[in-house]
Formats: sequence, C-alpha cells, structure tokens
Amino acid sequence: MTAQLLALLLLGLVAAHVIGLLLVQPNGTRIHVISRDQMAEHAAVAWRLAQLPAAQAQEALARASDGDTRYRLDPDPQIDTAHEEGGDQDLLRQRLQAQLGLPPEALRISLREADDGPALLRIALRTPAGLWVNTQQQPLITQGWVRPLRFSVPVSTLPVLLIVALFLRRILRPVKALAQAAERVSRGEEVAPLPLTGPQEAREVSAAFNLMQQRLRRFVEDRTRMLAAISHDLRTPITSLRLRAELVDDAALRTAMIRTLDEMRVMVEETVRFARDDAHAEATREIDLAALLHELAQEHASQGRDVQITVQKNAQQKVQNKVQHETLAQQDAPLRYRCRPVHLKRALSNLVDNAVRHGQRARLSLIVEHDGSLSILVDDDGPGIAEEHLQEVFKPFVRLDPARSGGNFGLGLAIARSCIEAHGGRLELRNRRQPGDQGLQACISLPA
Repeated sequence: MTAQLLALLLLGLVAAHVIGLLLVQPNGTRIHVISRDQMAEHAAVAWRLAQLPAAQAQEALARASDGDTRYRLDPDPQIDTAHEEGGDQDLLRQRLQAQLGLPPEALRISLREADDGPALLRIALRTPAGLWVNTQQQPLITQGWVRPLRFSVPVSTLPVLLIVALFLRRILRPVKALAQAAERVSRGEEVAPLPLTGPQEAREVSAAFNLMQQRLRRFVEDRTRMLAAISHDLRTPITSLRLRAELVDDAALRTAMIRTLDEMRVMVEETVRFARDDAHAEATREIDLAALLHELAQEHASQGRDVQITVQKNAQQKVQNKVQHETLAQQDAPLRYRCRPVHLKRALSNLVDNAVRHGQRARLSLIVEHDGSLSILVDDDGPGIAEEHLQEVFKPFVRLDPARSGGNFGLGLAIARSCIEAHGGRLELRNRRQPGDQGLQACISLPA
C-alpha cells in the first residue's frame, strides 16, 4: 500500500512539472521567456539608436556591441532566410511590431540552433531612412523536456516523498500490526493486546480488536468451564447407575446396561476433551514436520497397522518409505514448520485411524509447494463417502456407519478440522474414483 501511494504521488508531481513547462513554454517555443523579452528590448533600443545621425548611430551601436552581441547599421538585412519560421520568431515579431509600429516587411527575424555551439538570434529592423539595423544575440535556449525534468523532479519530489513515506510508515504501522495479530489469532495463538498508537482511527480499530480478543477468550473459557461442570455433574449419576446395574441378576441385561453406561461415560469425556483441546492454547514452536509424520507412522506401525509415507519437496524430489513393523529412516534435510505439534499430531492421528478403520491401510503424502505452503494427503482404500455426506461427517457425533465405529463417537473428524483451522489451514474430504485407485482422500492445506 505504501509503494502504491508513493507511486501515485510521484506521478502527480511529475504531471505538475510537465504542465508547468507547458505553461512556461507554449506553442513549441525554445527561447526562455525572460531571455526572449531581453532580446526584443535590446533590438528596440538599437533601432532607436539608429535614428541618430549616421556617424553617431554607428558609434553608439559599436559601443553597445560585445563579444556575444553585435549591432550594425547596414544597407541590407543580414538574415538567414532558412530559419525565419518558428514559435519564437512569431512571438518576437508580434512584440516588436506592437512596440515600434513597424510594418511586417520592415522586420526580419531568424533563429539558428547549432549542435556544437550557441544559438544565434538575428533581428533586422528597417529604419525610416531605409537602412537596416542588424542585431546578433545569443539567447538562453531551454533544453527541452528531459533536462529540466531531470533536475527539477528529483529536487522537488524526493523531499516530499521522504516526508510522505515517514508519515505513511507511522500511519500504516498499527494497521500492519493489526493484520499480523489477526493472522495469529486466526491460528489460535495467544496475542498480547495491541498498543494504542498511531492516528485516531488506527487507535480505535486496535482498541476494538483488543476488546474482541478478550471477549473471544472469555467465551471459550466460559464454555470450557460449563462443559467441565456438566461432565462432573453427569459422572455422578452415571457412576451411581453403574453400581446399581452391577446388582441386576440377569447377566445379559447387566452386561448391556454396563456397556451403555460405559459408552455414555466415554462420550461425556470425549466431549469435554474436545472442548478443552479447542480452548487450550498450546504454544507454537518450530518442528521438523517430516519427522513428526515419521514418528506418527512408527506409533501406528507398532500397533500392526500398514502405513505408507511419501515426502515430496518442491514438486521435484520424492522420498518414499513403507512402514510395516519397521523403523523409518529420517530425511536428510529437516522440514521446518511452526505449529502446535501436539494438536497437529492428534489431528493427523485421527485421520490415520479413520483411514485404517475403513480402508485397512493409510497412505500419507507430505507435499511442499514452491510458495512454501504445505499439503498433507491421507488416502485409504475404503468405499469412500457419498458426495452429499462429505461435509456432514465433520459435525460432532455424526457416524455414517455405526456398525464399523469400533467405539468411535464421531468426534475424530470434528477435532481434526478444528485443529487444522486453528493453524490457519483447511481440511477437505474427496473421493478418488480413478480406475485402480479408489477410496477416500483427506486433504490438509497449511499456509507457509
């Protein structure tokens, strides 16, 4: 934004200089306006001196001449006829005719500009006696557009741009700090209150942001405390019912009742843990993300699960390792990424659990894009999910196949999405329908 404003200001200043040059030098004139007036006045004085007696006129004109300016009284005009047309000549002709009252045929003007020497302005004025006053002068020629602008633009614009840049820096510093703080808050990080500095509007926005952050933190804390209280209040009757169920004589009924009560207890605990994890502000730190994936794969491999990992860096280098009850070799170059590793590992573990549960094995792909962003793909070989249910499964307690839940209460994907969005990323599910490559794919996109 600062660069755009400075560029716009520079464009306006250059346009003002160009307009000023157009006003000073109209009609394509080349002689500086002050110099042109002086040349006309010198020629008029010489014409008046020529009205003296011939001897006195010649002497006066000779005394008025110097190295750059010459005045002579001759019988004929000494004019270069090839350079009589031009804007300067017309302006000088109009002025001298009005000042001296000469007819057009009694006035001749030529301007010759040399590449390797000064310009020469010749003016021939006919006297009432029929003689001609020939003047030769060296006017001040302006240097077109480039040279005046080359000097005036830097001298006049650089101080202005410097002052404006300092003011813009002061004005935009709070805005930049606000944008960075908002980005950190969107990732679930704890942010210190913004200082109330800068212009009045920036201070008001910073104060509103600080108040919003306080209210969000208070809301999350109140929700967590409420769920913890509900969990505590529910554990007591569940425990009481379980003790009473132990006294039921019918073994089948007793087993079914205890199993239902255990499911209720686990459901309550999972719900509270979900809320607490969402509210818990784990500190972010820089880790080796590839090593985190290898560690996750080792843990699942130790449980007899089939996990396959692919690390693809900059869409060029691929390193593939298969994990089946064996230790993975670490990559030579660590993949540094700043995140909350415990939360991120839990989200990935939930996705791997779902892939293994529904597709017998999980295939993880870590892709580093050219812009530094990351993509983590978790593929399985299961039946997939109907397109109309791809978003519904992210809702808490939603289980599309209760018979294959295996004690799962439908919170895994909700927890995973909450964690990924807290990192500023997104989690999407899509079906793979290619021949020979079918199943469900969970795609995690993380910012750089």
